[in-house]
This record gives sequence, structure tokens and C-alpha cells, in this order.
Amino acid sequence: RRSADLKEKGLFKEVKDNPMVVPICSRSKDIVEPLMKPQWYVRCDQMAKGAADAVRNGELKIIPDFHLKTWFNWMDNIRDWCISRQLWWGHRIPAYFVTIDDPSVPPAEY
Repeated sequence: RRSADLKEKGLFKEVKDNPMVVPICSRSKDIVEPLMKPQWYVRCDQMAKGAADAVRNGELKIIPDFHLKTWFNWMDNIRDWCISRQLWWGHRIPAYFVTIDDPSVPPAEY
């Protein structure tokens, strides 16, 4: 039905077969079936806004200057970061807890 609607409007292009590739384990020769797993994400929008604002107001300087366009493109168009794959493959995630032993520095809000 949808293809008929598209054909009526002149928007239909073509129908093609899509051969399925069945993944096979190299060791056991078993068929590898996809297994849905929960995905964990890190929300990045506020962190990226802070990083972009730090450059815009001069708190942080990008050297050399020609990298500014790339910096702002990344920071202004940031997407949430799926860390599930990194955890699965054992990749390290840059997450740290820093303790500052200086009474002149106000404590962070967690």
C-alpha cells in the first residue's frame, strides 16, 4: 500500500532484494544471533555547553585557533555518549573523581 501511495505521487524509486548476511562464529561455526542488551548513556549536553562557553568567554583557549571551528561544531552539536560498548570491550572511560585539599576552593555539587 505504501509503495502504491509513493508511486501515485511520483516518489517511488525501486524495489531491491536485500540479501541477509548470517554471522557465523569463527571458532564454533555457530550462527551468532543478536542479543538485545540494555544501553547506558552519559548525558553530554550540559558538559559540552560549559566547555563551549569556557572558550567563548576566554576561560579556556584552543591552540591553534584554526581548531575553534571543529571545537564548536563538536560542542554545539553534541549527542549523548553510549558507554555500553566501551564497558563491554574493556575500554577505559575518562571518569575521575578529584579531591581538592584547598579551603579557598568551594566544594563541588554532586
